[in-house]
Amino acid sequence: MKRYSKNYCRIALAGLLAMIVALPLGSQAQTVSDSPQSEHQYNDDIHTFILKRLRQTTQQREKMMNKKIQHLLINLPNAEKLYDETFVRITTDVQEDTTEDGVAEINYIYNIAYTCHHFEGTEDDYPSAAYLWNTSNSCRAICNLTQRMIDEELGDIFAPGKKTTVTITSTTDAAEISHIDYKGEFGDLRYMPAVFNDENVRISVDVKDGITTNAQLAYLRARSVQDYLANNVRNMKNTENEYRFVTRCFDMTGPHYRRSQIQIVVHGAFDQAAKNMEAALMNDEYVDFNIPSIEENSNSKTYALIVADEEYTAPLPNCDFASNDGDVLHQYFVHTLGIPSRHVKVLHNANRQMIYNEGIHWLKDIIKAQDGDVHIIIYYAGHGTSNAKFQPYLMPSGIDVSKIRAFRSKDGTLPSGITLSGKDMDKVLSQCISIDTLCGWFKKTPALSYTFIIDASCNGIQRNGKEFFGMERETKRYRAPRVRDDIVIFMAADGDKTAYSFIDQHHGFFTYYILKELKYTRGEVTFQELFNNVTKNQAYESSLQGKLQEPSMIIGGELGENWGQRTFINN
Repeated sequence: MKRYSKNYCRIALAGLLAMIVALPLGSQAQTVSDSPQSEHQYNDDIHTFILKRLRQTTQQREKMMNKKIQHLLINLPNAEKLYDETFVRITTDVQEDTTEDGVAEINYIYNIAYTCHHFEGTEDDYPSAAYLWNTSNSCRAICNLTQRMIDEELGDIFAPGKKTTVTITSTTDAAEISHIDYKGEFGDLRYMPAVFNDENVRISVDVKDGITTNAQLAYLRARSVQDYLANNVRNMKNTENEYRFVTRCFDMTGPHYRRSQIQIVVHGAFDQAAKNMEAALMNDEYVDFNIPSIEENSNSKTYALIVADEEYTAPLPNCDFASNDGDVLHQYFVHTLGIPSRHVKVLHNANRQMIYNEGIHWLKDIIKAQDGDVHIIIYYAGHGTSNAKFQPYLMPSGIDVSKIRAFRSKDGTLPSGITLSGKDMDKVLSQCISIDTLCGWFKKTPALSYTFIIDASCNGIQRNGKEFFGMERETKRYRAPRVRDDIVIFMAADGDKTAYSFIDQHHGFFTYYILKELKYTRGEVTFQELFNNVTKNQAYESSLQGKLQEPSMIIGGELGENWGQRTFINN
């Protein structure tokens, strides 16, 4: 990889935000070869990386918010319950734009809408002649959920002084209107600007004449949503909000043509975040950027399985950044370690059966076909747990929580401070993979080497530091399991300690520092050097953040002191 001096990087990055232009967002981490890059190309790569990272942040929040709104919808009062075929979803995005003064800005886009399927007279849309937001179960839901999300989850984005553009889209069906009473909730309206059926119009409504057109009815539905947002969303009372109304009358009749949806653009929401990333790129702090490459397929005897379990069945929380851990490590395996791409399999959100059938079985077949003349790497990022004796387990996605009594709660979220009974814990563990079991799967398939990398907490604490669940213990002290075979296991932390996420880097702490060592050494590092450097750097940074984390090693009994001389590159 070509190493750039800090002075060069400063030149390449200077004025980034002012020169941002629209570029497609890449889906993979940025790699570089030994060939020199032009300064223009380097700037474009940086720009693309910043947008990709910002989009990752919004996608992470989007997943969390949609998981939360499903819990909230389940727990609505009976009078406000939505029909089973009504679905509410939040979508978010990052969008580049310029202000009226021509200054580049990076905006946050929030959308919330719903779909309803109707039969047997059941409907959650507006009744035919209604216009207030609370006359539609679905509109009431998106208004209330928007208030919860902005005030509870998006306070940093809807910061005081930010400018927003709020577009409320409301529609009517083609039912003819002779007269609908208007009670004056929003006063007498004179020549109010709106878009109706794709044309700019002016809408007037007053109490005396009431509502006589579908254009007025659609406008009042949108105006009612505005009234709710302005009076109920705390964080929007300190932002500068411009409201726009997009209305339509369909040429068909039916409740599914009577709906509202909300889009909010927060202008410049990510301008400061982009500047912070620019500074971090100057210091080469991102392992996702400028991934070094060596000769393709040069590490042909190595095969790797990557399991990245980020999304879990509600009410279990997701594992922050596990997906990004797996995707970026995949790039390092192929580009930096020279493992042929066909030799690396990535499983996202895999349960126990998928891990074995699609991953472990795949490796065992390869080992047999190559008569054991292979090196095997298995990586896991996700939740972990342990049994009553502190023996560590991987806790894959897809856990069936329906029969686990302790996971039940009125609002559908995981109760805080719960301790699982022996029966409940057995039901959880039966769907997990113990470290002993993982090692045991390969007892009858000898290979040149086995290396496992586990980025998971096994102590009942999530990556974000929040409590997961506890259990009754038969012992008070953790003891590392003994591995009798030729296996080296890198553990993010001891079984009674927490493996955290490095939020600014979008990785688990442990994975981030492994990737950082691979980046700076180009993979030419012994296991002993890797472990020592990761331990030192991870402990320092995590302690500064108030969440000290130290990795640990589990060494196979046959290896003795020889484990430290192993490497990931085996020509």
